Amino acid sequence: MKRNARLLSVISIAFVSVYIVLFLSTGLNKIAMYNQWYAFLLCVFLSVGGFTLSIFSIFGERTRISPYFTVAFSFLLILFTIFVFLLPEAGIPPAIPLIFD
Repeated sequence: MKRNARLLSVISIAFVSVYIVLFLSTGLNKIAMYNQWYAFLLCVFLSVGGFTLSIFSIFGERTRISPYFTVAFSFLLILFTIFVFLLPEAGIPPAIPLIFD
């Protein structure tokens, strides 16, 4: 069980890292220029996937602290994804109009 917890923790850190690299580089912008939905679904997949994998890695091993940080950071990434894609800002409509039409 310890080995699986470490593997899940490494994969969740990789998901969070890919999300950050895509957002800070122009990769996410290029995907969003092609289609906003692809960028949104990729961000949701990476943030929710990292969150669930880090939750599973907490239950497998209780002595490491990195899964707790990954859970917190993944939760912040989920909130950030909602802020960027689903909420309007200063009269500009949201990129993905699910809530505010």
